[in-house]
Amino acid sequence: MLHFLRVTLMAAFAAIGTFGWAQEVRAPRVAPSPIMIVDFERVFSESLYGQRITADLNAERERVQAENDRLAEELLAEESALTEARGAMDPEAFREAATAFDEWAQSVRASREAEQDRLVTLRDNERARFVERIQPLMSEMMIERGAVVTMDRRAVIEALDTANATEEAIEVINAVLGDGRRDPADSPPLRPQRPADNNAAEPGLSDED
Repeated sequence: MLHFLRVTLMAAFAAIGTFGWAQEVRAPRVAPSPIMIVDFERVFSESLYGQRITADLNAERERVQAENDRLAEELLAEESALTEARGAMDPEAFREAATAFDEWAQSVRASREAEQDRLVTLRDNERARFVERIQPLMSEMMIERGAVVTMDRRAVIEALDTANATEEAIEVINAVLGDGRRDPADSPPLRPQRPADNNAAEPGLSDED
């Protein structure tokens, strides 16, 4: 499951640099480690974005299945009616009706196979888009942690807990991308800046002014 997420985000991601909503590279929040470990299956299944994709795909799959069931019932009813009418029909008329039914059945089967292929393509495209959109976030997390490579948790035999950034990745994706419909430009910074001191005196002004 989620085989496309089984990727290693190599050090090249670090070259992407920080993006618009991050004002500066801050000190690592944990002890620096050259490797950042992320369970990408959990990231997909537990993030709001991944959950929304799954819900949308399930809804579309249910819609297609309902259409499949409806067409199957229509085919069965037509086949039964044709079988019952056979004894009273002219043989030539029956052959023509049977040929027309067979062509219809073949057409339905082809359309259902096309719908299944469309669902697979939709799933793959949505998941590929998910990976594409979280890559810059993973890159900035690497920089903050002082890491040069990100590895899928399932490719790691053993590691210190401090190298595991799965929970943080889920939090970051939820904060920046939400369910995936949000424009990152409208999102808060990955790490909000410390608010300015409103009590600080403005340059050039004294308390007597």
